Amino acid sequence: MLVSSGDKRVFSRMNVESDVKYRVSNGAETFHGQLLNLSAEGISFRSSRQLVIDTQISIEVISSGGVPPLVASGLVLRCDEMASDDYHIACSIKICG
Repeated sequence: MLVSSGDKRVFSRMNVESDVKYRVSNGAETFHGQLLNLSAEGISFRSSRQLVIDTQISIEVISSGGVPPLVASGLVLRCDEMASDDYHIACSIKICG
């Protein structure tokens, strides 16, 4: 869905509640977060781990009801501290496939 002219985004965001697993590229450890919203080109989630802008990550959005997970590569665009050990992370994504 395309966004109205007042927004810089090409695609609108969908608010979705789901678990997210992610891994920093070339890293072995998997971290967990909570999905906030998703669009065709981006994702936003909360995590207890801070990520540096321009970090490459692999993301997996866990689906329910037997639906396969969404798997994507991402680039961290923003990481805002909301509270101690609580970060709002925004990434551009490319769906793997």
